[in-house]
Amino acid sequence: MPTEHEPPRTAAAATAATTTAVTSTTGPVPGRVRKTSHDSATASSNAGALRVLAGVGLVLLIGAAVLAALLALLDAFDGDGRAGPLVAAGLSSLVPAGLLGMIAAAVPRDDMPNTVRGRLVLLQYACTILAPALVAADA
Repeated sequence: MPTEHEPPRTAAAATAATTTAVTSTTGPVPGRVRKTSHDSATASSNAGALRVLAGVGLVLLIGAAVLAALLALLDAFDGDGRAGPLVAAGLSSLVPAGLLGMIAAAVPRDDMPNTVRGRLVLLQYACTILAPALVAADA
């Protein structure tokens, strides 16, 4: 029933509006994928595994720091007694490795996708390996 401000509808327009409303509410919405309980359990276990890897990376970071410091001291005793620019770069790469590991381990599962968390852990391990390699290359 049209009101004062609505134009009168024809029978074809009313039928089309009803058909559109029924079609859009009964079918699945294109472009959306319905998550099942299996998908959320897999995502939860992946996030947990990545968090464990980030924690292991933080423990390995301590070992990499000790190794880089020992290599820098050995270079100081064997060489001219001065540290080169790669020693500073190597020891400086430990800072982002620690930050990346803490972010990957601490951010809640719902706030960070697994792909981002996995890339953070990968970067953490890359920076951890890079530190002793740069210090050793300075020799």
